[in-house]
Amino acid sequence: MVARAHLEKIKQDLLARKKVLEEELDRLSKEPVSDNQSQDDGDQAVSSTLETLRNSIQNAEYEEYVRIEAALRSIEQGTYGVCQDCEQEISEKRLKYNPNAQRCLACQEAAEVTSF
Repeated sequence: MVARAHLEKIKQDLLARKKVLEEELDRLSKEPVSDNQSQDDGDQAVSSTLETLRNSIQNAEYEEYVRIEAALRSIEQGTYGVCQDCEQEISEKRLKYNPNAQRCLACQEAAEVTSF
């Protein structure tokens, strides 16, 4: 299990990243992609591409935000560091590099294979 002192550091890191994501998601939701002036076909294509890119970034950041929320809940519930699939401990090395991991490496790999 994750040491209590290390757990507090992880919690603080997760809270800091959550705040950054909240600010970024807020900024993205308010930022216009184009100035809505008359556009030729090329301008419209660029605007459409930028909108798609922004939505992709926004979706990825929102997914990370949701995983952080789940990690923070598991810290509060005392289940942090336990794989949601096999209920075995997630390695500290994995949690160090991915503090919002919800699965051990083996279960994550299995989940990725089945999602394709």
